[in-house]
Amino acid sequence: MGKFSVVILASAVSLLGGFSIKGAPQSPSSSAAANQAKGEYVFRSDVRRVPLDVIVLDKDGNPVHGLTEKDFVVEEDKKPQTILTFDYTDGRTTAFTPPKIPALPANTFVDLPTGSERGPLYVLYYDMVNTPVDDQMMASKQLLSFVDHAQPGTRFALFVNMAGLHLVQGFTSDHTLLHEAILSKGPGPHVPNVFMYGNLYGWEDAGAVLSNMKFMAQYLGGIPGRKNLLWLSSEFPIPVGPIVTGLNSNTGVGGGFSSSTLQINDMTYLEAQGIKEAYAAMASSQVALYPVDLEGQNPENDPGDQLVKGEYENAIAEATGGHAYHGGNRLQLLLDKAVEDGESYYSLTYSPTNTKYDGSERHIRVTLAEKDKKYSLTYRTVYYGLSDDEALEGHSKQIMQQRFLAAKQTDTLYATVEHGAPMMHDVLFVAHMATVGKPRLASAEEMKQLEDSPLYFKTRRKAQTLKPPAPVNLQQYVINYDVIDPQLRSQAAQQQAPQLEFAAAAYNSDGTLLNSILNKGVITIERQPDGKVDKRFHAIQQLEVPPGGAYIRLVVRNPQNDRTGALEVKLPLKQEAQTAALNPEQKKEIN
Repeated sequence: MGKFSVVILASAVSLLGGFSIKGAPQSPSSSAAANQAKGEYVFRSDVRRVPLDVIVLDKDGNPVHGLTEKDFVVEEDKKPQTILTFDYTDGRTTAFTPPKIPALPANTFVDLPTGSERGPLYVLYYDMVNTPVDDQMMASKQLLSFVDHAQPGTRFALFVNMAGLHLVQGFTSDHTLLHEAILSKGPGPHVPNVFMYGNLYGWEDAGAVLSNMKFMAQYLGGIPGRKNLLWLSSEFPIPVGPIVTGLNSNTGVGGGFSSSTLQINDMTYLEAQGIKEAYAAMASSQVALYPVDLEGQNPENDPGDQLVKGEYENAIAEATGGHAYHGGNRLQLLLDKAVEDGESYYSLTYSPTNTKYDGSERHIRVTLAEKDKKYSLTYRTVYYGLSDDEALEGHSKQIMQQRFLAAKQTDTLYATVEHGAPMMHDVLFVAHMATVGKPRLASAEEMKQLEDSPLYFKTRRKAQTLKPPAPVNLQQYVINYDVIDPQLRSQAAQQQAPQLEFAAAAYNSDGTLLNSILNKGVITIERQPDGKVDKRFHAIQQLEVPPGGAYIRLVVRNPQNDRTGALEVKLPLKQEAQTAALNPEQKKEIN
């Protein structure tokens, strides 16, 4: 059988950055990550490329296919730009169809979805803080109906804003999981039937909204491709630009303000830096906003106010390359339209001719050269050219988060190991997981290494002396990998010594990182007695999980070409006849 000679590069409790709303994600304990501590998470100074997605529709609203790079003209602040990369995504066709998977033994998992996948990634962001109770009652029912009837293969993640921002369900094409997540009553993040405390948690608070948008954009950073964020809310208190010249003035990004939006207008100047950081993060991560207004149609509403509100929602969407939808009594229909609108698009990048990164607002214009003028184009119209220092300024007190966000821009492993990230299957692997014995008390050295976890920092107060935490019980998990990759097998047979990376990360029910490990494996070939070489490569990994473990995410990556496989397992594992135990040969293999 072909085997991996697995070389452990870090101790069993080295930490990666994790998904935590208030915690500080941390990158692996490696010199490479340390060198990236001062990196930029928006547009890095060494590679300045602006990603831009363009939706092109004909006069009937149908996607236009067959355009080439030469058909597009891109300008930034009226200056022509050179297109560096160009691609097209047709979301109406199936992007990936998995082979039929046989029944797997208990606690055995494969990085293949149960059904096909199609289109870009969609984030359902249910903003209950900014949605009155009456609108919530209608929205919850129609949201379930939308999920149940959504186009098969469409991948969704679900966030809810209530008493904080929570990831309820990570990306999945299994809509049954989404349905169950919406109906779930916990433990862990869930969608309540109603949330009546919006006034206590940021009702119409522009700063809170910007913070949530920035966080979700950074969470999505490093994951390739367009992400359509469907913002379900009755109010959208987010400024569309930091420039204020007075009431009923133009922001420079989209539309004016009326007296009904006086609060937002007054907040704009105060939130200028937050606006820049949020919109820059969305641009860098290719996030387009799709505001979906949940406010039910009421004949008592002033038509003029409704018109102004609709124009403002349109401005928010247009600034990010999305589209706004109004009329909350038809939520399922609106969501269907939003998904259809953002599923097919042209992707391009360019390097700005303006190399001065002073935080200024930059305007983008895209046209079609010598094409039907009846075509309509939707794309991001603005971004902010933040300097490296300015981009990290908002995280000056969160050193580990700086390191993690910087690392995500240069290393896709950091994005794929996050809780709730999409499943990946460029490298096919099967993994069996099992516990080893009973939980045991962590040693002093293990607790010292665990001190950097976000949960540990939550237990410390500024006025307190920093003392080591009390020892906790650690449950050991052993993970047996079988990796199937003909390309790697060919390289190994030619004695090229290809490598693979194995990452395992444990999270609690809130999505906070508990512990993780990163190993590298150098492939060696061992022929069977008949001279044949096994199609699989085998590796073993161990992970110590502190109390509260709810998920374990596994990632296998070929660092030579960035091909990656990733899956996530929900704990606890199914009961087996007995827990695993490492035999002497296995212990040798991982040491």
